Amino acid sequence: MNDARDTILARIRHTLQRDATISSGMAVEQNLRQPSCGPQPSWEEDDVSRFINKLENVAGTIDHITAEDDVVPAITAYLQQHEIALNLVTASSKLLDRVTWPDEFTVEQRKATGTDVTVLTEAYAGVAETGSLVLLSGANSPTSLNFLPDNYLCILRREHLVRHIEDVWQRLRQEHTGLPRAINFITGPSRTADVEQTIQLGAHGPRRLHVIMLE
Repeated sequence: MNDARDTILARIRHTLQRDATISSGMAVEQNLRQPSCGPQPSWEEDDVSRFINKLENVAGTIDHITAEDDVVPAITAYLQQHEIALNLVTASSKLLDRVTWPDEFTVEQRKATGTDVTVLTEAYAGVAETGSLVLLSGANSPTSLNFLPDNYLCILRREHLVRHIEDVWQRLRQEHTGLPRAINFITGPSRTADVEQTIQLGAHGPRRLHVIMLE
């Protein structure tokens, strides 16, 4: 049995061009330092168009702004369009901390609770391949903000849009000495089709996901 097992593993190592003298721990460290990348999808449209199409295909929405001063008008227009109260719970970021909110807004910077209706955060990245947002947990961006409210609003800087999922991990390795406790990839609002195969939004999280892309 051991001879057959060793033969199978040797063939796998040969196919993967792995050195049998390298321990599993060393191999993991080597792969982390020099990660390999498998086949990736390609597309002809530009990355922004791809991101928008993928996002809208999963019931997400998007708005475009060209300056930080446009954040408040864009959010105000969205909330009024959907008849949502001007009450926000926000994360902390360099961009969000600079926003000056009008008196008619109620804005709190804290973790979310089950009674919060609308949350605003800033994404670490967007992925054109899947239309996903990438969110990092931290003291200034609790994970509860991403999943508890009915309405999830997220600012994505255009320069933080990457092409493939692997590009996110490459950027994280370059910018962070250690990974955050949680890294969430969110693709569209929460949904389920458990009951009679009928899509229901907001089953396990936000029923609306709205991206504000800052060009």
